[in-house]
Amino acid sequence: MRHFDSFKRREKMQRILAWGQETAAIGNSLRGAGHSVASIDLCARSVEVSIDLYDAFSGLPPDILLVDLVRSPDNLPIRHLRSLIREIWGERIPMPPCLALVTRHHLSSPDLPTVVDDILLPPYEYCEAVARLTFLLFRFRHIRGSNTLRWADVTLDLDKGVALDCHDRKLPLTPREFNLLAFLCSHRGKFFSRENLLNLVWGVQFEGNERTVDIHIRRLRAKLPTRAADFLETRRGMGYGLSDPQ
Repeated sequence: MRHFDSFKRREKMQRILAWGQETAAIGNSLRGAGHSVASIDLCARSVEVSIDLYDAFSGLPPDILLVDLVRSPDNLPIRHLRSLIREIWGERIPMPPCLALVTRHHLSSPDLPTVVDDILLPPYEYCEAVARLTFLLFRFRHIRGSNTLRWADVTLDLDKGVALDCHDRKLPLTPREFNLLAFLCSHRGKFFSRENLLNLVWGVQFEGNERTVDIHIRRLRAKLPTRAADFLETRRGMGYGLSDPQ
């Protein structure tokens, strides 16, 4: 246990997205250990779910999914979450691994291995959950590499919340500018109205107006390297977006 505790302390804070009743106690323990844990309600309206998911970790994608399948007859909650993650952050971000709380009934499901990376059987104990999460994250981080986005001559480090130019110099972006750039970079080739960007990047509770988006886009263009700034486009009737470098 002493070796496991020291190994666990070396792990940095993780962003854990939880769904389902049985994850509550484990989630509280993980928060107490310094991790960031957010729960999501899949029964809300789709636009509200997307906004809540994007806001859960200040615009960053989750590192891992912790999903309770105990009361679910199938794996649809996991498929729904993964579909939302793809919709928000795009195909270029590695899908976070999933630890699922299951019963013996689920073990007979032929498609369980296609949506779940590891399982936890009852009793759902905190120590075992943390051990499985730790080793699951270790495997995925070493296999899949760093959590970065690359576009034009800019690299976005999603873990640290910093953007670098082609010479590895840090761009002087504010947290909001970084979140805006990360969102647009995750949806290259798509264009968003000011209202949609306000909802998805600032959140529906934000009390500012659409002029806020114009100001942030203008400041972002001024701070980006010249080549990258050229791909930050404004299209009449469509909104703002990033075109893909050819």
